[in-house]
Amino acid sequence: MIHVWSLPSIVSFLPDTPRSPIHTLSAHRAAITSVVCGHSSSTANIAISISQDRSAIVWDYHAGQVLRTYLLPEVPTAVTLDAADRAFYVAFEDGSLQIVDFYDELQQSTPTDTLKETSLSHRPVQPSVRRRFNAESQKLGGALSLSISWDSTTLISGHISGKVASWDIAKGNYISTLSTLAGPVTNLQFLVPTGFPNTPEPKFKIHTVVKPKQDTGIEQRSNGIVPTNYSLALQLISRVSVPSISAMEQARSEKSEFEEALTHPIFPTSMLEESLAELESWNSNYTTAAPIADFLSLFTDDDKSTRGAGVVHDSEQLKELKKQLVSLQRIQKVTFEQLAELREEKAWFMSIEAKRSKRKQRKARKKHGDLNGDANGDVEMNQDRFSASESESSDATNSNDEEDSDAGSSHASG
Repeated sequence: MIHVWSLPSIVSFLPDTPRSPIHTLSAHRAAITSVVCGHSSSTANIAISISQDRSAIVWDYHAGQVLRTYLLPEVPTAVTLDAADRAFYVAFEDGSLQIVDFYDELQQSTPTDTLKETSLSHRPVQPSVRRRFNAESQKLGGALSLSISWDSTTLISGHISGKVASWDIAKGNYISTLSTLAGPVTNLQFLVPTGFPNTPEPKFKIHTVVKPKQDTGIEQRSNGIVPTNYSLALQLISRVSVPSISAMEQARSEKSEFEEALTHPIFPTSMLEESLAELESWNSNYTTAAPIADFLSLFTDDDKSTRGAGVVHDSEQLKELKKQLVSLQRIQKVTFEQLAELREEKAWFMSIEAKRSKRKQRKARKKHGDLNGDANGDVEMNQDRFSASESESSDATNSNDEEDSDAGSSHASG
């Protein structure tokens, strides 16, 4: 069973606040080995649980409903979720890992999100075995823990042998063993990346927090919710942002369209309307179409006054590029003509060479026939020798005539 709790109710000081689970999720038939939650802050967030019954279940824990059930080939021991909630990764007792992608062939064939389709929640899915990988030669042992990097390119797994291995997610290959500890590695966690530019610095530092005992706080509390002896000591370490007091000093609090789209839970309506208008303008002449706002720009309307000169400069560059394109096309045409002439010249030389090779082969065959005639003449009687010698002399005369004619023709062709 999986219990879903409300943290504000648990830490509340009100005595009549219920401290029971808001949902109890029970669909597994064996012990649950691991649970992981998604990265969304909205009510559409998901959770994934794995169990010894060789199943993994995707939950809508806000509503307490089952979204998808996956049948696994082995008993899973650890699970972690992709940074964009596109897939989850499971480790097994034999040390192998498997990728389970939400965007499978069924999802790619439909524009709707099949993970949230309630009609498909009762239909179990068996993930492909091609996305399972292992490193048997490394003798890692059974996997007990998993963690994924912030860019979702690398997995690290902790094993019963004490080894911590790294894996390439895209290739599904073992990379290296990062460390070997003295005992089984039961938990792993990537640290939050730091060092990004324009990172906001903390404005205060908490030194001490004094919390009273629950019973003493309830007895000593007056009409307020927080007990009277609950104290907090902090230090301001940077400048506190103060709102503008004068109405003439209006601070810049508006966000650009790109920043609003980046932080909005869904696509803003204004962006969708502008995108549809831009699609309609593609069918008309671009000179008469209304200008569409660039939602990818981080600048506001005050910074758009200097774009006119940029448009003129772009048009001049376009004309210059067209001239260069025309000249390149002329050069290409001349080059193709030269290539055609070279091909014809090559074909002519190849035909001459073929004729010469044929003449050489014919001469070789005739010479070979003369030698065979001499060998046969030794076996015959004397009168046959005399006739054979006469025929050989006539053949030699004819061959010399043919050689002279061939030489004359070759000289003429050269």
